[in-house]
Amino acid sequence: MIKRFAASYLIAGALFAAAMTACNENDNNYQDDYGYTPETMYSSTAVTSFNIKPNSKLLANLDSVFFTIDLNRGLIFNADSLPKDTKITKLVPNIGTSGSSKIELIVKGSKVMKDTTFVYTTSFTDSIDFSANVMVRVTSLNEKYTGNYQIKVNVHKLKPDSLHWSEIAWKGMPGNPIAQKTVVNDERVYTFMETADGYKVWIQDTPGADGEVKQLTFPSSLDVKSVVAGEDIFYALNTNGVLHSSHDGIDWTAQGEQLHHIYGVYDGHVIAVRKDGAKYFHTTYPHTGTDTEVSADCPISGTSPLVQFENKWMEKPLALTVGGRTANGTLTGAAWGYDGAHWAKVSATPIKGAYQGMTLFPYFTFRTSSSSWKVTEYSTIFAMGGVNQQGYNTRRVFISRDQGLNWSEADDLLSLPDYIPETAFAQAIVWTSELHSRSLAASSDWNETAARPLPVWWIETPGYGRATKPVTSWECPYIYLYGGILPNGQLNPQVWRGVINRLTFKPLE
Repeated sequence: MIKRFAASYLIAGALFAAAMTACNENDNNYQDDYGYTPETMYSSTAVTSFNIKPNSKLLANLDSVFFTIDLNRGLIFNADSLPKDTKITKLVPNIGTSGSSKIELIVKGSKVMKDTTFVYTTSFTDSIDFSANVMVRVTSLNEKYTGNYQIKVNVHKLKPDSLHWSEIAWKGMPGNPIAQKTVVNDERVYTFMETADGYKVWIQDTPGADGEVKQLTFPSSLDVKSVVAGEDIFYALNTNGVLHSSHDGIDWTAQGEQLHHIYGVYDGHVIAVRKDGAKYFHTTYPHTGTDTEVSADCPISGTSPLVQFENKWMEKPLALTVGGRTANGTLTGAAWGYDGAHWAKVSATPIKGAYQGMTLFPYFTFRTSSSSWKVTEYSTIFAMGGVNQQGYNTRRVFISRDQGLNWSEADDLLSLPDYIPETAFAQAIVWTSELHSRSLAASSDWNETAARPLPVWWIETPGYGRATKPVTSWECPYIYLYGGILPNGQLNPQVWRGVINRLTFKPLE
């Protein structure tokens, strides 16, 4: 948040001019005697500026917090809330007008002070309990008119930059699967499952939806963990490493290609590892060039799912994977990238530790300046979970804000909670949902398009928006965490949902 003047007072003249029809003979006499017009009288009841005086013991740069002055509704509020647990019971305000005769602050319902009316124009240093009902009353120059404004100092009810995961699983997988792999294709979610009744696919229009479950036609034993998705096509290996493909995820056909490991799909081609004797080679299907031998420190199995990204400096997108097992059996924490022709180690600072079966996904993190309260959003790659060299699962979370070049362990705000089990080989799907806010008069609840009411803690500030103009809907990306192998070797047949809290807040305009 950057300290700036509220532009809303510019419309004050138009709002007050609408009341001119109420002017009486006394108003005209006042204009004749003193040279003030009725518009000036009304305008002098407008609050033109509002902020809180500095208090470094309470919060750094408190006076930089921007407050919106809404003359239409008679509201003064900070749309971007103060940090969670900020004490607002003893704040000293700065109030500006265009030349009123008196400014009063009226406090009611406080737990730390009596119901009181302060005359601000004679006492500028009185502290106010803004957790109570606070109103400022401005009297015009001719003492005939008043303007009343409710003051709301908003404080976050939760930490906005915390990654919150639902405390119970968002959804259970159908059919009691013993193995699974989830991918996205053609804007639908496909969860391939091995069950006691054979191989099945759970097809969902949105993550966690009921969807439909269909039996697969697969000519041999499917290696469920190998399933990957391209554009309108799926690929998978059987347990003997033979490549199969499918256009609908249901009917599969063998392609006669023998592969050791599939990294993923890039530009319509499977990028994989094949084994020839004791050596391993990078290869593609359909073939795009000469196979190259895998370097000794590059993983040949156990890698994370691929994440693709690009920027203005890249000629082609970069496909990124982290972790995995090398040919000599050791695990790695490095990130490797593929640009359509070459493989290379990307990470200058790798993930601390070495894991296979990590979950990789692109998302966002935020940083708030303590001097200006300006919030900056960063595109961030998350890597979490997996199993280490000793065979133990982890819930550690690592992030990279420079596209895999440097990795650091995430702080507590982004860590996985204890109630989510430690897993390896889980998949994370980032899916954007549309959130809605009802009209202020009707309700302060926020709901998704699917009409699932959000929990109470998702409501940022009941009764007040986070924007100077009404915002009725906005997009919010959620993380859906599918499956994974538990420490006991069994499948975790659950779907969890997480989100950075800030992304659920109604956006500022």
